[in-house]
Amino acid sequence: MAAAASAGARLATSYVPRPYRATTVPSAYELHVVKRLGCGYSRGTLASIRALGGITPWLNHQLNPASVPEAPIVASIDSWFSDLRRTPAQKAYSNQNGGKEAWQYGLDLQNWTLLRRVHSNRTVLETMVDFWTNHLHVSTEHDLAWAHQANYDQMIRRHALGKFDDLLVAASTHPAMSLYLDNWRSVKDAPNENQGRELLELHTVGVDAGYTEDMVKDSAVLLSGYSVDWGDTYDGFYDSANHTTGAVSVLGFTHANASSDGRAATEAYLRYLAHHPATARTLARRMAVRFVHDDPSADLVQHIASAFTASGTDIKATLRAMIAHPEFRASAGQKVFTPVDDMVATLRVLGVTPKAPTSEESFANAVNWVHGGLAPYSWPRPDGAPETNDEWTTAVRVTRSFEMHWNLAGAWWPTEAVTYVAPRYRIPAARIRFDQLVDHLSRSLLGRGSTARMLRSACIATGLTPASVITRTHEVATWKFPWLAAVFLDSPDHMSR
Repeated sequence: MAAAASAGARLATSYVPRPYRATTVPSAYELHVVKRLGCGYSRGTLASIRALGGITPWLNHQLNPASVPEAPIVASIDSWFSDLRRTPAQKAYSNQNGGKEAWQYGLDLQNWTLLRRVHSNRTVLETMVDFWTNHLHVSTEHDLAWAHQANYDQMIRRHALGKFDDLLVAASTHPAMSLYLDNWRSVKDAPNENQGRELLELHTVGVDAGYTEDMVKDSAVLLSGYSVDWGDTYDGFYDSANHTTGAVSVLGFTHANASSDGRAATEAYLRYLAHHPATARTLARRMAVRFVHDDPSADLVQHIASAFTASGTDIKATLRAMIAHPEFRASAGQKVFTPVDDMVATLRVLGVTPKAPTSEESFANAVNWVHGGLAPYSWPRPDGAPETNDEWTTAVRVTRSFEMHWNLAGAWWPTEAVTYVAPRYRIPAARIRFDQLVDHLSRSLLGRGSTARMLRSACIATGLTPASVITRTHEVATWKFPWLAAVFLDSPDHMSR
């Protein structure tokens, strides 16, 4: 290793790496877009961009997901988790009578979601489903909401690239949300205030919008009536007997609310909030923090908010406006992948392919244990998991992600019902110089060419020199490949976006 370190030191001052340009790479901007709005870089994504003629037509295609042919494996993935399609009553019966338990249904949803993000061709849709399920968060850890959560996910998917006002109405009146935020416990003239408060504070206008405690109470009044028949059919329903009537006023919205069937009043209220200027600012900032950087400028937030308002809460138009702003293009590399994002991106570039699961140890059933971080949908509060970098840059997180990279690059774990690409198939020629292999792997795994610093790191990691000749039986094409792969996967180039 001392000799390798010495070679690395010489390289820093005297060696010009020989590029391996046979492996094409995206432009810096193309890479930026797919890492922010797609599910990470992959050779398949690059091929799709090239086939469609560039990043703009690719993005247009992605924003209309029905026009994107789905990967065949996605249908298989859907079939592996068919229990998610059971009715809430069937799930509850199973949970209560020694069958599949609530936590196992939650794990199924998490595994299914992760595999969809890895293998779907509709990557922008998957990213926006993740964004909205975090903003309109319902936890799989909740004692009751879990039974409706798979259906809640399907609802989010239907609206993730539609209009926010439709999404807000559907989410706010969904049984999963009613259970999670206790609206189902409302009784006439004594509505539970929890969802009414979170609707204002988290989902729409934000805590600084100027609403009062009386407005929170009126918000709860308007939501009352949406309930769940927990313990019998387990279905959601509207209970007019428990809808509180009487005039309401919230941030300029007024309604007589005289009917025991308050659904029309509730929908009018939710759509009013969706179109409120404060909601536009709340969502604009949340999008900017997720997709641009942690401290977006006032100009960027206002630019996104204006597009949101002018388009009638159209999510596609809002995304287009965000991407068009110079701050988006200039922000490459300023966001950190969460552990889940990191795992999804790693599986995509490594080409790991699951098979039909046969046990709990099968890859498809174990993937949620691989990333070593917060599981999807498991954040314990209704505000959704944090989107800023600080929470995802701890020493514990970094070392766990390093362990994940090594496990996946080495095909070490999980090993059941999965196909890993053998390292020898990552060697692009029968004989190749090490510096050219490093450049090829950088292009394949990171979407960009190698650098002198990266080559120096690869030499130190493997004990090789730039001029070493690599064949498909060489140690770095067999047992030592994880050492080399870690140079790329453990780097900021991979773990940031």
